[in-house]
Amino acid sequence: MKYFQIIILLFSAIAINCQSLDKITNLSAKIENQRELRIYKDRGITNSGMVFRIYEENKNWKAELIQWFLPKQISEDDFEMVAPIITKLRSDKKLEEIFMNIEARNIKYLPQEENFTYKKSKNKVVFDDEEKDLVIISAKSTIIDGNSYLVDYKSHNQINKFNYSNPESYLEIYPEIDELNYFVDILNYIRKEFNIKF
Repeated sequence: MKYFQIIILLFSAIAINCQSLDKITNLSAKIENQRELRIYKDRGITNSGMVFRIYEENKNWKAELIQWFLPKQISEDDFEMVAPIITKLRSDKKLEEIFMNIEARNIKYLPQEENFTYKKSKNKVVFDDEEKDLVIISAKSTIIDGNSYLVDYKSHNQINKFNYSNPESYLEIYPEIDELNYFVDILNYIRKEFNIKF
């Protein structure tokens, strides 16, 4: 029961916790291949999430989509881990070319979302009657429904980790934000090349 409570706490966090998902998906916590990309998609309101993975292992390129599940309740206080489903992905292009096309879309340079949160604010200066002075009012849209993504990227000595909350929904509101444009382009490219819903 204690193990299950810990997992529920991990998944109830707003941000995706990469290390806890690695345990459920049987992935190593640290990328050990010289070139690898993992994109963790949170579970939203369902009982499962996904991990897209493309990597070079012993000079062979592989790509897979891992669907993971929350533990299954057997009785009132008994839960069972559910094995992840791993789907090998195929494409008409060489996997190394796909990896490099993702790199060409600036995945190694994308910052943490907190570094561009200010771009989601629409500020204006107004006169405040109570203050009897000019003040800056900030209006910002907050989206709580959608999917969050955590990215773990490595190419030799270059590494990058970041997470974006609801990037596709925010891009509809803020189409001028470059970081969202780049990341959504990466997601769409992966979906197209592997013909997957991710």
